[in-house]
Amino acid sequence: MIYIVSQVIGFAAFAISILAYHKNKKEKILGSMVVSNILNLIHYLLLGAYTGFITKIIAIFRDSFIILKDKNKKYNKSIFLYIFIIIYITVSIITYKNIWSLFPLVAAIIYLIPIWNGNKKMVKQTALFCYFLWLAYNIFIFSLAGIISNIVSIISTGIAVYGEKNKKLEKN
Repeated sequence: MIYIVSQVIGFAAFAISILAYHKNKKEKILGSMVVSNILNLIHYLLLGAYTGFITKIIAIFRDSFIILKDKNKKYNKSIFLYIFIIIYITVSIITYKNIWSLFPLVAAIIYLIPIWNGNKKMVKQTALFCYFLWLAYNIFIFSLAGIISNIVSIISTGIAVYGEKNKKLEKN
């Protein structure tokens, strides 16, 4: 029963994340991802997938911090970028079980740079790559919701990235 509940929650997180990458503003993408990450952390906790769980907790703080950072440009907050990277590395050491447990953390670090800098195009392209890392992790922990959501997210985000490239070509 716990597995079924975890999968239902995982699919709800998936639906929210799919919609996120079709939004036009970074703040809206990140806001949707905070909600998705809250559901996903519950999903991973119920599966006993602690690397996924902890990665999503950090992602909630990361995305919330970036939203606040972008609203208040008064101070240079680049030191926090390095703090988040150190936190991810520390968590990867603490939660290490096998090579698969590193995939979510590597994805999180790779994803951190473009969302920190605010390049919407790079956020989407990087997310596309990171979905492949999460897919491998979800296959390993046998999260059906994670597997399906990553496959669909790869397709959906790929369409969004391709659509942006076509718009750019049409303008030229």
